[in-house]
Amino acid sequence: MPGLEVELHDASDQQFMHCSCSGLLRALREGPLLPLAPGAEVYRFTWIPSSRGALVVRVEHLGPVHSLHVKVSGMEEGTLVVDRRILLTPTQWRAVQQHLAAARFWSMDRFFASRGLSYLDGATWLFEGGREGRYRMVSILSPDPAGPAGAIHDLGAFLVELAGVPLTPFGLY
Repeated sequence: MPGLEVELHDASDQQFMHCSCSGLLRALREGPLLPLAPGAEVYRFTWIPSSRGALVVRVEHLGPVHSLHVKVSGMEEGTLVVDRRILLTPTQWRAVQQHLAAARFWSMDRFFASRGLSYLDGATWLFEGGREGRYRMVSILSPDPAGPAGAIHDLGAFLVELAGVPLTPFGLY
C-alpha cells in the first residue's frame, strides 16, 4: 500500500510471533484455518491488546451458510468470557467481502512498520484468511483509523461490530 513501509521480520521475530499467537489461539480453542472444505472461505481477526484479554472473530462461508464465531478471553489463561456463534445474512457476508476488498487483504504486504514510532502500549491486529486452498496472514500493531492502514482498522472494527461484543471504554486500539 502506498505510504506504508514493510517491516521485514527476521526468522527469530517470526518464530516468536508464531509461537505466541499459536498459544493464544490454542487457549481460545481455535484450530487452524486450513484445510478448508471445497468452496469454503474463512477469515479470522485476532485482537491482542497488551494488558487485557484477547478477542477472536471468525467468519465462515460454507455452501449457503454464513456464520460468525466470537470468543473473548478472560484475564486468566484459558478462560472464555464470551464464546458464541451467530448466523450471518448474505447481506452481512457481502459487507465482510467489501471490507476485505477495501483493505486489499489478499494483496497487501503481510507486515507493516510503525514508520519510526516506538510503542509503549498497543494491540496486535492479526488477520488470517483461507479460500481456494490459499492461506494469508496480515499483522499490524494498533492501526491508525485515519492513516494509511485505515481500511484494515475499518475491517477489524466492522467484524467486532458484527460480533456485537462491547469492548472496554478504550475501544479498539
